[in-house]
Amino acid sequence: MIRRKKSSGFTLIEILIAMLVLSIVMFIGSLSFSTFSQRWQQDMGSFTQEVATAKNLVLLQKALNGASNYIVKDDKDDKDEAVYFFKGNDKYLLFVTNNPVFNTDGQALIRLSVTVLADGKQQLRYEETPFGLSPLLRLSSLPKSNYSQILLTDNDIRFNFYGWEDQKQRTAFFEGEPMAPKWMKEYFGEKTGMLPYAVNITWGNNEPIIFPLLNDNRYQMFYAREKSTDA
Repeated sequence: MIRRKKSSGFTLIEILIAMLVLSIVMFIGSLSFSTFSQRWQQDMGSFTQEVATAKNLVLLQKALNGASNYIVKDDKDDKDEAVYFFKGNDKYLLFVTNNPVFNTDGQALIRLSVTVLADGKQQLRYEETPFGLSPLLRLSSLPKSNYSQILLTDNDIRFNFYGWEDQKQRTAFFEGEPMAPKWMKEYFGEKTGMLPYAVNITWGNNEPIIFPLLNDNRYQMFYAREKSTDA
């Protein structure tokens, strides 16, 4: 009697089940990789943006630290008097710096302005005008910018200024009265007769970043000299 050998292969049902299990495993792996890849791209994009913002803020710090005690003519109302050039409120800032970002030779006029985009976001734009050929002489004739760059894109970008409201307060402080500088939403050199001590910039939910300005000691030196002469 001839005996038939049992087949050692897989049945069609076993093959189909194995293929189904393999397909499920591959689908789960592909989905996990896709999710990880998207998350990685988002994290890298956020990291790259943060690095770019940090670099731009370093450049802004350089320009603000070099803010110059620049004097111009104010010909408004036919006064034609010499005033400090520094103008700013919570959405724009104009000043002269000894440390421009683009043009490293000499001084430059700096404009910082906040503009609102179509999606509601805000952009902080840096504009620079070097003084190589035409120095700034009057408030009424500000030259156009030669260089421009976006420093920051976020929500609710704003400036604040730390300093004296006027020379009377500063004088009272040096005479011993309980006066102190304060943070203000606007600061105009033609009114205060000096630069602020610091400028801060705030955006979104971030803590303010404070940029100190190098103030001249002309007034303090004059006052100290007068006091020593009286003594």
